[in-house]
Amino acid sequence: MKGTTTVGGAGRFPTNRIRLKTGTTATIRLAVPDDAQAITDLVNVVGAERRFVLRERATWTIGDERKTLEAADGRESAFFVVEVDGKIRGLLNVGRGRWSKDAHVATLGMSCHPDFRGIGLGTALLSQALDWARSVGVKKVSLEVFSTNAAAISLYRKMGFQEEGRLKGHFLIDDAPVEAVFMALWF
Repeated sequence: MKGTTTVGGAGRFPTNRIRLKTGTTATIRLAVPDDAQAITDLVNVVGAERRFVLRERATWTIGDERKTLEAADGRESAFFVVEVDGKIRGLLNVGRGRWSKDAHVATLGMSCHPDFRGIGLGTALLSQALDWARSVGVKKVSLEVFSTNAAAISLYRKMGFQEEGRLKGHFLIDDAPVEAVFMALWF
């Protein structure tokens, strides 16, 4: 089932319902300012794991998050969430470069709740973001991931991303050096 969501006056983008590997139905849609608390809560859950994202906790207020969501106009940036049983269980933000020289490139970041990994949320979020990128004329989507996040790297490769480079020892996770892996997908 498809619907549409309007963001910041920028028009419409599809809201999609998908069936997950568990048989559960999920909804992927553009985030709205009223999602600020749930998004902040999810960031804190994923960040507390210390293994998958750079941020260990949200460092903003709910008001700041609302402003961020309001600024995601659907043309220059988009913020997607996936809901399972009415609760946000995954998120993805994507934004194109701000300057004429890099406006053809979008960068993304994604997080999924630990209890909802490996069931198709990431694939669905990434597919939605890539559809958005194509629809606004982006030519390249790039991302950065910890070299220790094998599941994410596998997902990105499955979706067509290729590694473009690494920074050795760029991060310290539990006092161990971890490489930053840069990946991209060209359209």
